[in-house]
Amino acid sequence: MGDRTFGYSAQVRPFLWVFLVVTPLEILLVELIVPWFWLRAVLLAFGVLSALLLGYQLWMLYKFKHEVDDEHLWLRYAREFEYRIPLTAVESVSQGTTSRMLSKTRSVVDGTLVLEVSNSTNVSVRLSTAQEIDLGRRGAHDVTKIEFWTDDPDGMVRALRK
Repeated sequence: MGDRTFGYSAQVRPFLWVFLVVTPLEILLVELIVPWFWLRAVLLAFGVLSALLLGYQLWMLYKFKHEVDDEHLWLRYAREFEYRIPLTAVESVSQGTTSRMLSKTRSVVDGTLVLEVSNSTNVSVRLSTAQEIDLGRRGAHDVTKIEFWTDDPDGMVRALRK
């Protein structure tokens, strides 16, 4: 992947694993309790699909990490989004936990791109030049600051200050 990769899913991964482990137990319980074959078959299909989707989400969180290479800071969340920020646009980097309790994984608030995980961010990047960020149906926005979560904020700050 690049020079340095940084995970961001340590807070949510345990919950996904719990659901992934509980899903087969749920399927077994449904097999024992529900008397109608057709309903058991439908619930079995939903249970298997649920387990597959949870496994896929865990894999995506592992595969698509934040990354710092020689030219860019790559900010990702699974396959939901990926933003490439030129390192030449990074003015300053700081570490500190903030919580805005936004209802979306990514939002722009007063010119700040906020990429929360579990309603928190722990790295803040001030940009020297505004970067255009596309939020899909919510439109494109110019941002001069980015706040995001990483599992290794010290390492991220060191990588961005080089």
